[in-house]
Amino acid sequence: MAGMDRQGGPSLRVGVIGGSISGCTVAVELSRLGHEVVLLERSGEELKDRGAGIGIPSKVLDTYFERDLVSPDIPYFTADEFWRIWRTDAAAHYGHIAWRQPALMVALNWGVLYRNLRERVPERAYYTRRQVTAIRQEHADRVLVDCADGERWEFDLVVCADGYASLGRAILFPEVQLRYAGYVLWRGFLDEADMAEAEPLAGGVRCAGYPGGHGIFYFVPGADGSVESGHRLVNWGKYVQVPESELAAFMTDRAGQQHEGSLPPGSMPAPTERALKDRAATQLPAFYADLIERSPDTFAYAVYDCEVPAYRRGRVCLAGDAGAYARPHTGAGALKGVDDAISLSAALKGSTDVDSALNAWDEERTRVDNQLVRFGNQLGQALVKEIPDWSTMDLEAMQQWYASVVTIESDYIRVSR
Repeated sequence: MAGMDRQGGPSLRVGVIGGSISGCTVAVELSRLGHEVVLLERSGEELKDRGAGIGIPSKVLDTYFERDLVSPDIPYFTADEFWRIWRTDAAAHYGHIAWRQPALMVALNWGVLYRNLRERVPERAYYTRRQVTAIRQEHADRVLVDCADGERWEFDLVVCADGYASLGRAILFPEVQLRYAGYVLWRGFLDEADMAEAEPLAGGVRCAGYPGGHGIFYFVPGADGSVESGHRLVNWGKYVQVPESELAAFMTDRAGQQHEGSLPPGSMPAPTERALKDRAATQLPAFYADLIERSPDTFAYAVYDCEVPAYRRGRVCLAGDAGAYARPHTGAGALKGVDDAISLSAALKGSTDVDSALNAWDEERTRVDNQLVRFGNQLGQALVKEIPDWSTMDLEAMQQWYASVVTIESDYIRVSR
């Protein structure tokens, strides 16, 4: 041990694997406690903008502000309603509004959020192009980490924040497998300047249902952070059912390379993208289908989930999507990454018994995050696999339907019970 942290507990040398939202938050939180943090990121410094925007529960952003994880002037939009919409003959352009469901969500530009976190990680702590290949606990309080270039690191604690295909999870729990949900999330974004009209997207999230899924549409700040009308981005995603037997073919790019979990922007074969846009034109109200039609370089993610038996073994821990992995309906990526990091910091703060602190943290995160996975599964059943025709339902029927299928409380979607 290097000494005592700022709260009187032992000062640890901590290795963080993965430099995205979760990894940066862990690095910032533990550095501020006085621990020596080394963050190993496999890519270069230019950590990619993974999609134009994200929607997260508003309490997550409040927590970021309270803990100075982002600047108080970070641009975002507040979304206080989910508009549940269905295309009908009488409302073919904008859709029939079945329910304006109360929500507590904010919409941000992913890149702006990431850059806020990244700039708070101590510069000396962030190492790029470090591909971790092995993690081994040699003793009760020592973990060795090997990189592809032959470099070896030694730590008192390792936190794996290396995403849904986590090496850390595979090492700790080789029996845990990702479960394919039976559908993909097809995504895109569009500059507001390229829209025919913008007013129909004002003040909330539009959720347009159709047999077999739904599409979600909302404004996020522009790439430069602008929130001014005319300079925003429309962020959208559409759930498409793809049988597992056809998934490999769907995830093969225009060069013939098969991708494991996602097709990057610009890589989708033109016939696949054309077929998806044509299908959207038959399923969605014309306004939303037109947004998709105008969007360039669309991309896709296969939707998976998994629960984990624990969040640590010894001095190796999981955080963010490397732990329990929830479907994107939950808005859980940033939520889990923030909560995992902050609760780990709270557990270690001032504790003189590191392993007891990690045990308590492990128990809490395993329970909370596995519950989030189950919430995502319920949303998947309600909004994709067994979605009813909303145009035939009044407000009371919509509320009763939702409450009967989605029984787990949410931090951002509200429903009368």
